[in-house]
Amino acid sequence: MKFPVIKAPLLVNIVIIIFSAIISWFTLLFGLAHLIEGKNPSVPYSEHIKGVTICIVLCVVGVIFLGIVFAAIKGIIYKRKQ
Repeated sequence: MKFPVIKAPLLVNIVIIIFSAIISWFTLLFGLAHLIEGKNPSVPYSEHIKGVTICIVLCVVGVIFLGIVFAAIKGIIYKRKQ
Protein backbone atom coordinates (compact mmCIF):
# COMPACT_ATOMS: atom_id res chain seq x y z
CA MET A 1 0.00 0.00 0.00
CA LYS A 2 1.35 3.39 -1.00
CA PHE A 3 1.43 6.30 1.40
CA PRO A 4 -1.45 8.68 0.55
CA VAL A 5 -0.85 11.98 -1.20
CA ILE A 6 -3.20 14.95 -0.94
CA LYS A 7 -3.28 16.32 -4.49
CA ALA A 8 -4.81 19.69 -3.73
CA PRO A 9 -3.65 23.22 -4.53
CA LEU A 10 -0.69 24.55 -2.59
CA LEU A 11 -2.73 26.88 -0.36
CA VAL A 12 -5.14 24.10 0.60
CA ASN A 13 -2.24 21.81 1.52
CA ILE A 14 -0.69 24.53 3.67
CA VAL A 15 -3.97 25.07 5.51
CA ILE A 16 -4.34 21.31 5.98
CA ILE A 17 -0.80 21.12 7.39
CA ILE A 18 -1.41 23.96 9.85
CA PHE A 19 -4.71 22.65 11.22
CA SER A 20 -3.65 19.01 11.27
CA ALA A 21 -0.36 19.82 12.98
CA ILE A 22 -2.15 21.79 15.72
CA ILE A 23 -4.66 19.00 16.31
CA SER A 24 -1.94 16.34 16.23
CA TRP A 25 0.29 18.24 18.65
CA PHE A 26 -2.58 18.90 21.08
CA THR A 27 -3.92 15.35 21.17
CA LEU A 28 -0.50 13.68 21.35
CA LEU A 29 0.61 16.09 24.06
CA PHE A 30 -2.31 15.34 26.35
CA GLY A 31 -2.59 11.66 25.45
CA LEU A 32 1.06 10.84 26.04
CA ALA A 33 1.34 13.04 29.12
CA HIS A 34 -1.51 11.25 30.85
CA LEU A 35 -0.24 7.81 29.82
CA ILE A 36 3.27 8.58 31.12
CA GLU A 37 1.90 10.04 34.36
CA GLY A 38 0.82 6.63 35.60
CA LYS A 39 -1.81 5.57 38.10
CA ASN A 40 -2.61 7.67 41.13
CA PRO A 41 -3.36 5.45 44.16
CA SER A 42 -6.38 7.55 45.16
CA VAL A 43 -8.13 7.00 41.79
CA PRO A 44 -10.40 3.92 41.57
CA TYR A 45 -9.40 1.25 39.07
CA SER A 46 -12.54 1.67 36.93
CA GLU A 47 -11.88 5.40 36.57
CA HIS A 48 -8.24 4.70 35.74
CA ILE A 49 -9.27 2.34 32.92
CA LYS A 50 -11.61 5.01 31.51
CA GLY A 51 -8.79 7.56 31.61
CA VAL A 52 -6.35 5.21 29.89
CA THR A 53 -8.92 4.49 27.18
CA ILE A 54 -9.45 8.19 26.52
CA CYS A 55 -5.66 8.74 26.43
CA ILE A 56 -5.20 5.95 23.91
CA VAL A 57 -7.97 7.39 21.74
CA LEU A 58 -6.26 10.81 21.92
CA CYS A 59 -2.98 9.24 20.84
CA VAL A 60 -4.63 7.45 17.92
CA VAL A 61 -6.30 10.69 16.77
CA GLY A 62 -2.94 12.45 17.03
CA VAL A 63 -1.19 9.83 14.92
CA ILE A 64 -3.95 9.97 12.29
CA PHE A 65 -3.63 13.74 11.99
CA LEU A 66 0.16 13.41 11.88
CA GLY A 67 -0.30 11.07 8.91
CA ILE A 68 -2.48 13.72 7.26
CA VAL A 69 0.32 16.27 7.78
CA PHE A 70 2.81 13.96 6.05
CA ALA A 71 0.35 13.30 3.20
CA ALA A 72 -0.11 17.05 2.68
CA ILE A 73 3.66 17.60 2.69
CA LYS A 74 4.03 14.81 0.16
CA GLY A 75 1.30 16.51 -1.91
CA ILE A 76 3.24 19.77 -1.90
CA ILE A 77 6.37 17.94 -3.04
CA TYR A 78 4.30 16.17 -5.72
CA LYS A 79 2.95 19.51 -7.01
CA ARG A 80 6.43 21.08 -7.04
CA LYS A 81 7.80 18.25 -9.19
CA GLN A 82 5.16 18.84 -11.87
